[in-house]
Amino acid sequence: MEIVVIGAGLGGLFCGALLAKEGHKVTVLEKNALIGGGLQTFVRKGESYETGMHVAGGFHEQGSLYRICRYLGISDRFEPAPSDLMSSVTYLAEGRTYDIPAGKEAFIEYLSCKFPDERDNIRRYTDAVFRLSQEEKLFYMKSEQGGYPVHSDEFLMPADQFIAKYIDNPELRSLLAFVNPLYAGVAGHSPAYLHAMISVMFIDHPCRFAGGSNRLAEALAWVIEQGGGAVLTRRNVTRIQVEERMIKCVTDSEGREYRADMYISDIHPCALLDMIEGKAFTPGYRERLRTIPDTVSAFKVFIKVKPGTIPFSDHPVSILDNMSNAWKLSAYDPQGWPHGVSCFMAPSEDGKWATHISVLSLMSWDEVSRWADTRTGHRTPEYEEWKRARTEKVIDMVSNVYPGIRECTEDCFAASPLTFRDWLGSRNGSIYGYFKDTENLVMSQLPIRTKVGNLLLTGQNVNMHGIGGVPMTAIETAETITGMGVIVNKIKNAR
Repeated sequence: MEIVVIGAGLGGLFCGALLAKEGHKVTVLEKNALIGGGLQTFVRKGESYETGMHVAGGFHEQGSLYRICRYLGISDRFEPAPSDLMSSVTYLAEGRTYDIPAGKEAFIEYLSCKFPDERDNIRRYTDAVFRLSQEEKLFYMKSEQGGYPVHSDEFLMPADQFIAKYIDNPELRSLLAFVNPLYAGVAGHSPAYLHAMISVMFIDHPCRFAGGSNRLAEALAWVIEQGGGAVLTRRNVTRIQVEERMIKCVTDSEGREYRADMYISDIHPCALLDMIEGKAFTPGYRERLRTIPDTVSAFKVFIKVKPGTIPFSDHPVSILDNMSNAWKLSAYDPQGWPHGVSCFMAPSEDGKWATHISVLSLMSWDEVSRWADTRTGHRTPEYEEWKRARTEKVIDMVSNVYPGIRECTEDCFAASPLTFRDWLGSRNGSIYGYFKDTENLVMSQLPIRTKVGNLLLTGQNVNMHGIGGVPMTAIETAETITGMGVIVNKIKNAR
C-alpha cells in the first residue's frame, strides 16, 4: 500500500517508520527544511540547539520507547544518556532547593526524608501514580482487547485534586507538581493521567539525547527510506482534493501532486481544515475542531555560555518564584511573569561544563497576538524591544541560581510564541496541542479515523502529547491500517 504522511513531526515519523517496517511504501511531506518537529535542532554561531525535546523517558531496556526502537532496528542509531536526577527544583521565596532523584524507591525515600510526617502518604501517592499509568495499556505495550477502555475515577480527576487526595502538606503538594511545565498543568482542569504518565517516565529512567534529539528523527527517516519510501522537506502541502469523501491527491505550494492509497495527517487539525476542499467535513465538525482550546505557548531563551564557566547538569533545573505558584505557570500574568522557568543544559565534550542553557517559560499567545501577521526575520522594532525586555526578565530569574550568568554569556537570543508557531506549525504557538480538560475531555479527544475514508490522524492533538504519548498514538494510527494488535505484538516479541 502507498501512504502519504503530511508532516514530519514526531508522530508522522514514528507512524511512517512503523508502516514502512510493515512493508508499506511511505512518503512523508514536510514544509520545513528540517524534519522532526520538536525533535529539530538548529545551529547558530557554531552551537547546536534543540528546539524542544530536552528530556525524555522510556528508553531503558524494558521501556516502551526502547522496545519500539528495537523493533524498528534503530536502538543503536542514537544514544539516550541517563540522568542522575529527575530535576533540581529551587523556590526563591522560601530559599529551598530539592534535588529529586530518579528511581521509584529513591524518589520515595528522598521525599520522605524531607517530609517525614508524610512518609506513608508519599508511598501511597507514588503507588497511585504508577497504578494510573498502568491504565494506559500502550504505555506498557499491552494491546487493548476491543471496546472502550475502562478507567478508574482517579484517572480523570484533576491532577491537583489527585495530589491533594494523598498528600496533606501544602509544600509537598506544590513540589509534586514540578512536572507541570511538561504538560502545562492547570489546577482543576488538567487530568491526573497526564500528571501520572509524565511523572512515571521521569521517576523511572529520565534521560536526554546525547548528540541532539534530531538523531532520533534521522533514525526514523532512515527506516522509512530503507523501506523504499522517502522523507521530503520543503514540501508545503496547500491543497487536498477530496471527491466522494476520498482524497484523490494532495498538492504542495509548487504545484507538485502526490497520490496514495491512504493519507495520514500529523499537522494541527485546523491547518488540515484549511487545506481540504469541498464538503469532506460537516460544518459542525469543522466548528468543533476550531473551538477546542489549545495548550499554552512558551517563551524560550537560548544562552551560549563561555567555555568552562557553568558546570554541566544532566537534569532539568527548575526555578520558581514561590511554592504557592506551582499551578500558576500556565495562567499568564504579564506583570508577575515569569513565575517559573526550566533550564536545560548541553554538555561540553568532556561532560564537565555547559556549552549552552535553554530556558523555557510558559507564555500566552495573547501577549504576541498583535504581531500575528509577521514572520521570522520580518518583525517590527516594537516586537524586538518587547522580546529583549522579556529576555531580561528570564535572565533575572536564572541569575538567582547562576549569579554570574550575564558575565558568562557569549551569545543570547530568544524565541516567542510567534517563533513556535512558525517552527512547529502549531496554532497560536501551542507547545502541547489541544488542551485536555477533565470538565470536557471528550471534546479534545479526536478519533484517528475521519469522515474521509482514506484519511487518518496522528500526533499530539489526537491523544497525549510528547515523547511519552505521540509514539503510542502513532501505533494506534498504524494499526488502523495493519489491524489491531499486529504491531504491538511484534514490538513485544522483538529481540
